Amino acid sequence: MKISEASVRQLRTMSGGMATYAPVSSGILSRLVDEVEEGGPVAQALAEHPDAGAPLFCMRALSGVRWLVLSGLAPDLEAHLRNLTSGIGDPTYVEQTWLLFRDAMLKNPGEIRAALDRPIQQHQPGRAAALLSGLGMLGAPRVRLLELGACAGLNLLVDRYRWFGPDWEWGDADSPVRLATDGRNPGDIRIVERAGCDLVPRDPADPADSLIVRSFLPPERDIEQLELDDALTLASRFGVQVDKADAVEWLEAKLSAVEEDRSIYTVVWHSLFWSYLDPQQQTQIERLLSRAACKRKVARVSFEPHEWETAPRLQITVYS
Repeated sequence: MKISEASVRQLRTMSGGMATYAPVSSGILSRLVDEVEEGGPVAQALAEHPDAGAPLFCMRALSGVRWLVLSGLAPDLEAHLRNLTSGIGDPTYVEQTWLLFRDAMLKNPGEIRAALDRPIQQHQPGRAAALLSGLGMLGAPRVRLLELGACAGLNLLVDRYRWFGPDWEWGDADSPVRLATDGRNPGDIRIVERAGCDLVPRDPADPADSLIVRSFLPPERDIEQLELDDALTLASRFGVQVDKADAVEWLEAKLSAVEEDRSIYTVVWHSLFWSYLDPQQQTQIERLLSRAACKRKVARVSFEPHEWETAPRLQITVYS
């Protein structure tokens, strides 16, 4: 299956956006897209994959090579990346990184194929800041939190982190995960139930799954890597529930199983997930939420881009 022209355009735009926070990775993505357009061994391996037409498919290749580095299977690239900070802004360093990246892909076809088979799961605890802001806007003191596309369940632990706002703190004071955010104090929120679903959930207590989750962070994001490691450790202790399930079927069961309790707000949360659904699935979820609102308080908090190449936006939808 050919990588579509629309996907190439999205990746070019994404590469440009990454230049501000992951400049070397931005250059690698740009050169990878060049290779896709020009042909060659790497391009052929990507185009032959059955998911090649999926959104942002080439990002799987970036995570696959990052997985090789984290696993110790790309020692030359790993050694080269130790000088990453000093190489930022140096075109020669970026070019050398690309050559080592390309070499690692070609030398490890089995591992790269496995990475291409995996869905994109960019999963950082800091993204829960959008959820926290949404919960604060709802002003719901008791929340039943359901996450679609929950991956390892890190966002479900929003109240288990310690948050530092402009003039306030919130969350577990003893949490190893300590995150800065902005906006106003979310106030009193008690999560009385939490659960998530994912087609490919990741177990934070499983070293192999944790490594996959870590592989989706660019090497430039060292602070976020430390936060992610702490969050995975916390999640492995907490044992958050993430079911392997289709989002529509799972949500229908969850909304049907609970008895009416007007003191609890059911909040369905998702981030960088909605565009992976087809229009029919999106409509089904909207209908489920609308029907459920006849019996209980229901809201949807989402942090999604309008299009893949645009910045995500926080939206709070209250169903009544």
